[in-house]
Amino acid sequence: MKNEGVSAPLDKEIENNFMVVPEMWQDASVNGTIQKLAGMMDTPPMGLLGVSVCNDEKQWKYFIAVSSTKTSGEFEEYTVPASTWAIFSGTGTNQSIQELEQRIITEWLPTSGYEYANAPDIEVYLNPDPQNAQYEVWIPVRVRS
Repeated sequence: MKNEGVSAPLDKEIENNFMVVPEMWQDASVNGTIQKLAGMMDTPPMGLLGVSVCNDEKQWKYFIAVSSTKTSGEFEEYTVPASTWAIFSGTGTNQSIQELEQRIITEWLPTSGYEYANAPDIEVYLNPDPQNAQYEVWIPVRVRS
């Protein structure tokens, strides 16, 4: 899936990113980036995306993006490789998506028969209202060898 969006570097110390990512969303909301991206969205998944590229990449990155066939010179383009996805739905506050991701990694993944595949994690914000968010977490997986 081809994405258009903005990115920021991620720290390999995961805890530090709990500050960087929310600030990035806040800035994108205030400066009009989210509205511009929403206007480009034209292919599934239909929602604002948070794409964490952390696997074998030298520089880890976090993208705020949309899935789009359109190209804009204004945004960075990133293509998510084809993968098998485990998709988890949730609702609540934007904080609850981090709690869901934590449970997937610590509870579901170890007992699932799957392991992480070399592709980004994707957060799909179906309804971005911070107090009543509806979202999906897409985790790239492959059968554990």
